[in-house]
Amino acid sequence: MSMGNLEIGVCDDSLEDLKRIQIAIYKAAEKLGERESISIHLYKDGISMYKDSQSQGFSLVFLDWEMPEIDGFDLAGQLYLKNPHLKVVFVSNYESIVFDAYEYMPLWFVRKSSLERDMLKALQKYLGITTKVKLRYRMRDGFGMKHVHLESVVYVECNGHALTVWMRNQTYLQMYGTLKSIENEWKDYGFVRIHKNYLVNVKSIEEVGVRTVRLFNGMELDMGKNRRKEITEIVNR
Repeated sequence: MSMGNLEIGVCDDSLEDLKRIQIAIYKAAEKLGERESISIHLYKDGISMYKDSQSQGFSLVFLDWEMPEIDGFDLAGQLYLKNPHLKVVFVSNYESIVFDAYEYMPLWFVRKSSLERDMLKALQKYLGITTKVKLRYRMRDGFGMKHVHLESVVYVECNGHALTVWMRNQTYLQMYGTLKSIENEWKDYGFVRIHKNYLVNVKSIEEVGVRTVRLFNGMELDMGKNRRKEITEIVNR
C-alpha cells in the first residue's frame, strides 16, 4: 500500500489513453508541488474499479465517459453510493457530454484533446477545496514531517499520548500529542470528537447508532455516553 495520502483512480477502456491520463496527472501534480503526495490506480473497466474503490479509498477519480459494460456516468453513480463525498472528473473526446453530466455533479471536465491544460485545472480545482496540514509523525528511526490532505483522513485514535491517524487508503501515521490539540486544530474542517479516544472525519460516518458510529468501510467505533444527539445533528447538517 502506497504512503501517498491522495488516492486517485483512473478508468478508461483504452490502454493508450490510460497512460496519457496518468502522465498528465503526474505532470500537473509536479507543477502544483503535489507529486509525492499522490498515488494513481489504473483500470481498463468500471467493474474492476468499483470492486477496488472501498479498499483503495479513492478521494478523486477520472472516468472516461464512453466505455463498454458500464459507462462513466453509471460508474460515477455506483461510486457515489459507496462514497457520497467522492470527487469525480469526467474525461472524454466529446465536449457535448458536459450538459449530460451535470446530474452527477462532477468536479471538472477534461478533454482528451486538451489533456495537460485541462488536467492542471482539474487538480487545481480539487486542491482548492481540500485542506492540507503538516504532521510530525513517528518513524522507526526517529521522526519525520508529512503533508496530509484532511480529506484523506478517516479518524484519529488516541492511546495515552500516542495518536494514530488512519487514512482512507488503510495506511496510518503515528504521532505523539493530545487528541484535544488535534480536535482544536481540525474542528473547523469537518472533524467531530465522538469519544475520548476518537476524532472522526464527519464525511467518513455512515450511520450513528445507539452506542457506536459506523464508518463508510463498515468499521464501528465506540461513541461516548450522551453524545449521540450532538453527533447526529452534526452528521445531518
